[in-house]
Amino acid sequence: MFGSIRKLYRNTLFRLSLLGALLFVLSLFVALGYIYYATIESELRRVDRANEAEIAELQEFYDRAGLAAVEQARQIGMIGPQEPMNSLTARTIYHQNGMQQINTLVNARGLSYGDQPYERVYILITPDGVTGNLALEPLEKTDQILPENEDNGFSRIDLVYPLKKLDGTDPEDRRARAISGQIFLNGQSTAVILVGRDVENIERTGERVRTAILTSAGIALLLGLLSSFFVSRRFARRVEGFNRLATDVRAGNLDRRAPRNYSEDEMDLLAEHLNAMLDHISRLMQAMRYAGDSVAHDLRTPLTRLRTRLETAAVELGAEKEADILYAAANDADQLLSTFDSVLRIARLEAGEQRGLLKPLDPKPILDDLAELYEPACEDAELSFKAKIAPRTLILADRGLLSQAVSNLLENAIKYTPRGGSIHLVSRKKRGGGVEIAIKDNGPGIPSWDRERVKERFVRLDKSRSLPGSGLGLSLVEAVADLHRAEFVMRDNEDLPLADNGGDPDRPGLCAALIFPRAKAVISD
Repeated sequence: MFGSIRKLYRNTLFRLSLLGALLFVLSLFVALGYIYYATIESELRRVDRANEAEIAELQEFYDRAGLAAVEQARQIGMIGPQEPMNSLTARTIYHQNGMQQINTLVNARGLSYGDQPYERVYILITPDGVTGNLALEPLEKTDQILPENEDNGFSRIDLVYPLKKLDGTDPEDRRARAISGQIFLNGQSTAVILVGRDVENIERTGERVRTAILTSAGIALLLGLLSSFFVSRRFARRVEGFNRLATDVRAGNLDRRAPRNYSEDEMDLLAEHLNAMLDHISRLMQAMRYAGDSVAHDLRTPLTRLRTRLETAAVELGAEKEADILYAAANDADQLLSTFDSVLRIARLEAGEQRGLLKPLDPKPILDDLAELYEPACEDAELSFKAKIAPRTLILADRGLLSQAVSNLLENAIKYTPRGGSIHLVSRKKRGGGVEIAIKDNGPGIPSWDRERVKERFVRLDKSRSLPGSGLGLSLVEAVADLHRAEFVMRDNEDLPLADNGGDPDRPGLCAALIFPRAKAVISD
């Protein structure tokens, strides 16, 4: 499951579609957040401003009523004109009359009709008692009604009050938004007042808007994921078709072409250009193959005649010294023909002409024959030879090509392993159903930085220049591996008993291996 998710996430179109979906969800959040801010938050700020205005209005009533009462008391002689305004009597009259006016307004404005919610909520706490429409209601967050600050500032609070029903059912909890603070007279707190508005409808609307924002964002994200999945899946199928096309063309099947739907979209135009390119490559390959066949026909015959004439002349000369020179020239011509045959064979293998000859087979009989054939050659070269071949393995291969590739590796091992060395021919079944055929020796090996280069044509390392060869043996093995969709790898020989070289760092040994895939997987491809 996690592998499928990782494979899906590696899809470029899926990542781009997912990024687009996330950006859309983000823009949706921004747009709906602005709507929420422009509606719900602005309405709540309007409520706060109304509460502040009413607090100011009540303060003004308190001041005017208190001053008017003091002035009236002066006129009727309750306070003499020489008494200061902050005397106890004046302050008492000022506060009582102002508070009476506020109490009257609070009780008048806090009325409720039936079981309708309060439009405004009030609490007025004085030394004489508590008044207001919420004075006797059990409130949540009542500790916030009495402000902690000792100055004459006001603080905003949120509270929940129960609204009683006329039918006797359970009260309904309503939310209110209020401002509370203390009323001061000459630096002393004389009362605590709370003024608020019922905001239950606003809060419920806000909850619905928030739910709508989250729900719509979730739906948008889900739809974005689904659309990204289906779009990337459709795109991946077309890209996979191009990948299969590239694999087949690389294997030499130049007749394959990319499918088109003639929609003239980007993928269809890409398929058109690929097909045109493959047509051009196919024409070039046919021309090159024709030229190669022509060269082979034109050169093989003269070279064969040259070799025959040299050998005939050498026979006619008998035991004379010039006969040895003619025999050496004939051998050179024969080596030239062999090199030319190898080049043509590699070209045919790379073109994939023999892929149709591959059949499921057990390599053990072929490897047994090769072990029996090369064991005497190893003895003549004073090398020990061992074979460990796994039974009942299955690969998709051509008998002749497999035999040629393994023979090339064995001949290289015999050629470059010093006397007294060891050579092993090993085959084993790998995890996953593949088969590895390896030739291991304890010779000088090949440096890691040269192991890919020696697979190229006519490449020979400096230390092997003095030995006979054309530098095409490993190139042929690489071509055979590509034809079989196998992997040709070279690494240090890590089989310590085999690679025991007496501590010589110049002899790390070499393991040249052909790793064949599972036969059923190759057949299904």
